[in-house]
Amino acid sequence: MRPLDLVRMNDELYEVLRDFNPVQFITEPNGNRLNQKLIGMWVHYLGGDKVVRKMDRILICKLIEDATIIE
Repeated sequence: MRPLDLVRMNDELYEVLRDFNPVQFITEPNGNRLNQKLIGMWVHYLGGDKVVRKMDRILICKLIEDATIIE
């Protein structure tokens, strides 16, 4: 089992489910436009809720929710 990869965005903590090279989502051979539909399909498939572009990677992430204490 590998340790969790985490990323913090806007005071929220996210688990990185998968990271991609942005080249995998380019729509045109010499373009720089990313295929948003394909990214969305990956987000849905992995059960993510956030896409982050960081350090030249596309990160599909899931929010880590705060713990609720029940007494």
